[in-house]
Amino acid sequence: MNIYVTGFHRAGTHSVAKNMARAMGIPYVEESTIKWDSLEMALDLLQQKITKHDLTTGKIYKVKYPILEKGFVLQCPGLAHETEELSKHGQVFWVTRDRKNIITSMRNAGINEMAWHIMKGFRQKFPDDEIWETLKYDGSHDVHCGFVGYYTILCKVKEYFYTKYLHKFAKKIEIEKQPYYNMTKTMTIKKPLKEKELKMMGEYAGICLH
Repeated sequence: MNIYVTGFHRAGTHSVAKNMARAMGIPYVEESTIKWDSLEMALDLLQQKITKHDLTTGKIYKVKYPILEKGFVLQCPGLAHETEELSKHGQVFWVTRDRKNIITSMRNAGINEMAWHIMKGFRQKFPDDEIWETLKYDGSHDVHCGFVGYYTILCKVKEYFYTKYLHKFAKKIEIEKQPYYNMTKTMTIKKPLKEKELKMMGEYAGICLH
């Protein structure tokens, strides 16, 4: 059994994937193993292969890991746009979380450039969708708010595509409903959004994507 745990970054895919792997008795594979968004490397796991990079020689090669033969759980929020493709090779779970908490965690983690790549993945996968004509973004003020406005749009885009297309291929998991989730231990509680950031999130939350 191959399991793909995708959905939102900063939503709890790490804990969901680790707990699933432990419960099922199969290996847990972290997103860094597939350079966080490489579909090719994710599919290599089906042949029990993991790409390695020799920092001394610069050589890139693939190593066989027989332990993956009976299945694995891959944490891969960076492949959310490839949910349909992943569903052809195993079971897919889409992890979500309260939107404000996701955005707060993105701000705290400073995922900046990664967020642009995530959006790019959806644009490339669904280039003709009407959503792209509705999006307008001015980051001139957002840059002073930790890009909370952009993270808000990104969350809405992911929600949009899950609801419109991807829900057919992945089962949703709400992290707040999981027994191992403890909100009090998260940085979301310890470092919440500031007033100006909440205002910025509110401005972009009102953008209609339909």
